Amino acid sequence: MNKIGILPESLKRKIVLEVLSGKLSKEQARRVYGIKSKSGILEWMRKFASIDPKAHGIDPIPKLRTLKDNTREILDLKSKINDLEAQLKYSELKGRAYQIMVEIAKEKYNLDLEKKSGAKQFKNLKQKSLK
Repeated sequence: MNKIGILPESLKRKIVLEVLSGKLSKEQARRVYGIKSKSGILEWMRKFASIDPKAHGIDPIPKLRTLKDNTREILDLKSKINDLEAQLKYSELKGRAYQIMVEIAKEKYNLDLEKKSGAKQFKNLKQKSLK
């Protein structure tokens, strides 16, 4: 078992990089390297805070989102869902209103506003009549 002061600086940096990269947790690093101090690795991390893991070919693990961030996102998504549900309800009501309007026009004024399947478009009729 090693003591904190006895480990060479290069080994301390290696341990810090392994912890920052997510390869080992602080507790795992303590066990693997036989470090007795519970705060030693944390102290080294503060000391070597300027170490760039990417410069050593190590991709650091992404920071986990906090519960506060997740709660905010959930509230934003719930608000968005409510807005979309309101828009859907409005569109459904608008479609129903159109159907009622078509039915009234048909019953009261004998107008057939619904497009019949197979009906030709007006421009095609106009072009045929010009020939």
